Amino acid sequence: MTTPVKIASTNAQRQHDSAPIPRRHSLRSLSYEIGYVVVLAAIAVMLTAAMLEIQTTATAYVVGEGHWSKAQQDASHTLYRYAADGDPEQLAQVRESLQVPLGDRQARLAMEQDPPDNAAARKGFLQGRIDPEDVDRMIRMYRFLQNAPYFRDSVTQWRLGDEGVLELQRLATEIETAHAQGALDPAQITAFQDRVLEINSSLRPIEAAFSKSMVQGSRLLRNILLAISVLIFLIVSWLVIVVLRSTLYRIRDSEGTFRAAFHQAAVGMLRMKVDSRILEANETMGHILGVPAASLTGIRFLDLVHDEDRASIAPAEGHAIDWSLRTEPSEHRFLREDGSTRWLRWTVSRIEGHERGKERVFALVEDVSEARRLSDEMKYQASHDALTGLINRREIEKRLQRGIESARSLGEEHAFLFLDLDQFKLINDTCGHVAGDQLLRQIAGVLMLHMRSKDWMGRLGGDEFAVLLEQTGEEEAVRIGQRLRRALAASTFHWEGSKFNVSCSIGIVCLNGVKLDVGHVLRAADRACYQAKEDGRNCIRVYHESNQAMSRRRDEMAWVNDIRAAIANDRIVLHAQRIESLDGVRRLHYEVLVRLIDAQGTLHSPDSFLPAAERYGEAMAIDRLVVSMALDELARHPRHLIHLELCHLNISAQSIANPEFRSHVAELLDASDVPARKLCFELTETAAIANIAQAQEFIADMRTRGCKIALDDFGSGLSSFAYLKNLEVDILKIDGVFIRDIANNEVDSVLVRSMCEVARSLGKVTVAEWVEDRRMLDQLKALGVDQAQGFGIHEPCALVDLINQGMRPLRRRRT
Repeated sequence: MTTPVKIASTNAQRQHDSAPIPRRHSLRSLSYEIGYVVVLAAIAVMLTAAMLEIQTTATAYVVGEGHWSKAQQDASHTLYRYAADGDPEQLAQVRESLQVPLGDRQARLAMEQDPPDNAAARKGFLQGRIDPEDVDRMIRMYRFLQNAPYFRDSVTQWRLGDEGVLELQRLATEIETAHAQGALDPAQITAFQDRVLEINSSLRPIEAAFSKSMVQGSRLLRNILLAISVLIFLIVSWLVIVVLRSTLYRIRDSEGTFRAAFHQAAVGMLRMKVDSRILEANETMGHILGVPAASLTGIRFLDLVHDEDRASIAPAEGHAIDWSLRTEPSEHRFLREDGSTRWLRWTVSRIEGHERGKERVFALVEDVSEARRLSDEMKYQASHDALTGLINRREIEKRLQRGIESARSLGEEHAFLFLDLDQFKLINDTCGHVAGDQLLRQIAGVLMLHMRSKDWMGRLGGDEFAVLLEQTGEEEAVRIGQRLRRALAASTFHWEGSKFNVSCSIGIVCLNGVKLDVGHVLRAADRACYQAKEDGRNCIRVYHESNQAMSRRRDEMAWVNDIRAAIANDRIVLHAQRIESLDGVRRLHYEVLVRLIDAQGTLHSPDSFLPAAERYGEAMAIDRLVVSMALDELARHPRHLIHLELCHLNISAQSIANPEFRSHVAELLDASDVPARKLCFELTETAAIANIAQAQEFIADMRTRGCKIALDDFGSGLSSFAYLKNLEVDILKIDGVFIRDIANNEVDSVLVRSMCEVARSLGKVTVAEWVEDRRMLDQLKALGVDQAQGFGIHEPCALVDLINQGMRPLRRRRT
């Protein structure tokens, strides 16, 4: 003990220097001095014991926070990957990692009960990976100091952290439920990953605040103990001599415990002089730095810090560390013996000595390299495309926004390029998704080789890429775009013995200070790119507001919002058109037709809005709604169902290609009272051929349930007859281009007759479309056509009107 030694030596010097004194006075003085020594020794012992106990317990809490933080980081990282992969093992890892913070939460709740449940608290701390020797002192500290300043703040941060952990637990269950319901689309995956990142980011400052409050609390308690020591020694001085021996034993025991904790702690610990020279290091510290712990003795703390981080700790070379400024946990890079670096989080406490030069600095050091790596990896994954390594759409939009702002504020001119691969779907469907992925990686590599160093490139999604050319005008942007286009056209993709030539269409938008936003730039670039495709592909188009073709494209995009609003506000309505049999037998057949009512109440035919719906991915939403509405309407009219023989429903190419749509229709059929045999799904020939594998699956599923399948616009494709052997359809609806001029065109008659003969030989029914004049019916019947449809047969009307009309004579158009 430094204090007694100091006082004893001072008194000895005083006795040596003083003149002789009477014996009685000497004895009394000696008694006083002995009393002072004993009292001060007792105070020093108690304060040391208390401070060691507090320091040990605070260290245990900080170590526990380290376990808590690492487990939470592991859970967040694994949950982030689980959102994209859906691997059950990853979910199990998430829940296993969460057991550590959940154990700490169980311990806290048990200690807050009245009376406290120490057994449950002990079990929770052990689950939280707390050293069994530290559990009891942590429980005691919590019970008696939970409302103390700073420690109370630590408990508050603990509770906030538990809320984040519970949120992670709930999110894991939510993602598990979402995966169980089917494959997640990119938007769902991104939303879940964003929530993981948000929760993880919110917990980092809570962890730092907990450690800070705990360190400050232990320092405050130590100061309080010093302040009240004067009062304590007056009360306990008469007990000092009696309990001195036992107190010394307890000091040795506490110090032994502290020494054991020091050397066996899971975090690194350092005891240093004020000049940062290390006096002692524990084994964990040596392991972190890759050297024996003893070899750290005598080394300056600053010499272990990476050169680039040293300036942030000490103001200048040769200056000591101002420990009064190191009141909060810090993270810096430290050098290992092998030259590598590790990220360490370190917290210091300065222990004032009673003699000049005896002050000490105690440091807790935790290796957070893995947590930093995981955090950096999560940030990288959040901003980069996993397939190509390019920045993703989110990062593209951020950087594009910065480009727009610099063009506006600094007067700079930039160019944004939107690249869309030509015929990528052909390669993807022909060779498979693995080949498609490899092609995308190859394209990214080819394009990057021809990029300028100051520009950036990213993947928007699918086969779409984005490039920003900084400080580049329109003419130079076109020249660079042509270079990229030619580089891509000159490359060849090889796959399993086959070679494919690759090209792209490019749309360019110039950022020249005009007030724009990211959405406008992306839409404008998309329009220009689409115009390049319309003009023959493998070319470049620059967006100008005055361009009429791009204006039409803009009008189509405006329809997308109208379609979504109509679906949301029940402004999609159903009409129907009768189909007449030519054998003279009256049958109730009709095709359901969709109509849209806009916000002004105008009724629009499908020719107005369906092209936009198909181009911008809204067609499946319309199909789902139409099937649901038709089944509901038919189910409300059971008498009509008795007379109904067949109701035709149109299905778009997007719906055919999506297995979720097939599952949705199957669920609707299972839940509906409408017999499946009374429904016929119409697939256009071009859509069926473009998605032949998915079309075959859809046809097989629906026919198994009893539905009929019609091939619409038959004859419009180049190989219509060839595909009949692969498509098990029941009805062929002959394209109207062969019907409308059949009375005056002998070639049309020959083609229609051949279609009917093939259909009849295969056992399929034929329907002639676009029949505008009933006088055509006899000719069509003579050619072998079974049924007819068109304005000459029946003008479309509301479905409910046709249902109410039932089997009454058709309302025909005058000819």
